[in-house]
Amino acid sequence: MNNRWINLLVAAVCAAQVATSTLAADTDAPKAPAAASKKPSGSTYPFRGTVESVNLNARTITLEGKKSERVLHVTADTTLEKDGKPAKLEEVAPGDYAKGLVNRPEGSREILVKATLGPKPERKPRQKATEPAETGKESASNR
Repeated sequence: MNNRWINLLVAAVCAAQVATSTLAADTDAPKAPAAASKKPSGSTYPFRGTVESVNLNARTITLEGKKSERVLHVTADTTLEKDGKPAKLEEVAPGDYAKGLVNRPEGSREILVKATLGPKPERKPRQKATEPAETGKESASNR
């Protein structure tokens, strides 16, 4: 019985040593900084519209709206693309069609995350629904 207690005690000491060495290895590993993730806080959602004006001093893009204008704020993390190429805020012009993603941190203004600019795409006319094709079987009216 004494031998059992010694074996149990040795096993417990070994388990404790393995656990502490594993925890020490985890704390020594470098962690990625939180800012490197670039995931904006708040809600991110899509937008689209025609650029009405650009304010370089305030770093904003104003979109036309049916009821009111929409002001999007450009930050250093904003990605702009015009005609398939990276662009700067200075290259955005009134009349450009913009679409992309906007982020709104809680209780804050709309911040432009990513935007693609260019001419407004033409709408394709909707096709009328066609009758389903027959499956090779004769219909009841043809019999």
